Formats: sequence, structure tokens, C-alpha cells
Amino acid sequence: MKKDQVIALDGPSGSGKSTVAKLVAKQLNLIYIDTGAMFRAVAYALQHTGIDFTKPKLDSHDEQIIQSFFHDHRFQFAAQPGVLVQLDNLNLTDVIREHHVSKLASQISKHKVIRDFLAEWQRSIVQDRPAILDGRDIGTVIFPNAVVKIFLTASAQERAQRRFEELKERGQLEHDFDSILNDIKERDHVDMTREIAPLKKANDGIELDSTGKTVTDMVTFIVNLWNQRKGSL
Repeated sequence: MKKDQVIALDGPSGSGKSTVAKLVAKQLNLIYIDTGAMFRAVAYALQHTGIDFTKPKLDSHDEQIIQSFFHDHRFQFAAQPGVLVQLDNLNLTDVIREHHVSKLASQISKHKVIRDFLAEWQRSIVQDRPAILDGRDIGTVIFPNAVVKIFLTASAQERAQRRFEELKERGQLEHDFDSILNDIKERDHVDMTREIAPLKKANDGIELDSTGKTVTDMVTFIVNLWNQRKGSL
């Protein structure tokens, strides 16, 4: 079976996926698709519908509201320079990085109607162009035939520390380390145990633990692997 010209970079929250993916994309001249930003954008937008996404299953009325929302509004990825994700004419690039949106994204991600919309959106952007995508089900669901599949992980403590430092740099000082650590552990549990597209390493994926490693180490490993395998495309 022909391989998709894609690097699938999966892993839990805070493992460094987006940082690594951006640098790999730059070195290899690939399109970079930040699927986490896409989930966050959808979560941010749908929170205003009044639907309770903490429910284990949405009813048909909820799903109809969501489908109508997707029909009536237009999400765009990298619509223009400086705009990562946009809803209609509203730039969501900054607001989706607020800490509470991460929890919202985890809540909506377990519902099929939303995952189906996002999968179609992600595939439509890439089409026949070489790309790197980071997320939680890229190598298992979105591009199961990706030529390179990496599962990037790190200890919960290290991921919480990274997130804590990131929020401090943005001036979001209302979150302490322990609450961030608890949120990350909770999100890990939700992501790994959800019924639809749970977070896991693809059977033919390579696990790369970023704990104690430099970003350069991880980027070099993935770039070399791509160069070795791209001949199979």
C-alpha cells in the first residue's frame, strides 16, 4: 500500500509536539498542521452553544446543533500571515491558548460528530502535499499510512513544568504548578480512555521520550528518519 507523504507526530499534552513539528517542517520544507489549535478553536467556538460536553454521549439534538454550527460558520487554518486559526472573520490565535480552552478541547474530542469534522478539515488541508501533523490520533486514525509515525512523550511532571513556564511567559499567573499537573493527568486519562480515537502509539510507530532530551535531538532524529524513508513514497 502506498504511504502518505506525512509525518504523524502524536503524544500527550505538553510533550513538545508543536515545537518539534515546527522545526522539522522548517528543515524539511513541509507544511505544518497544528491539529491541537484546530481542536481548541472548535472547542472555543462551541462553548457558546450551551451544550454540556462533559456528558459521555451527546443526544441527537446536540449533534444537530453542532452540525448546524459547522454548516453556518467557516473555520480556516493559517488563513493569512499571523493568523493560525480563524472563525469567520474572527482571529482565534491568541484566545485558544488560554488554559481553560485546553480542558474544553479534551471534553469535545471524545464526540464523534466533532472528530469527523476535524478529520475532514485536516485531510483537506494536506491533500497531496508533504506535511507534518501533530495531535493524538494522526498516526492511528487520520493518516494510518503515514510514512513516519512518532509517539512523543515525557513525564507528567516535566510536561506540567513546561506548561507552567509557558503560561508564566504569557503573563497568565493565576495557575499554580500543582493545578496544571492535575489538569495534565486528567487530560491524559480522558484522552487515553475515550471510546473514539483514544491517545495511543500506532502499532508501527516509534516512541520518543523527550524527558531530558533537547529539542535539537528530537528534531534531528525525525528529520533523519524522514530522509531514510521518503524513498518509499
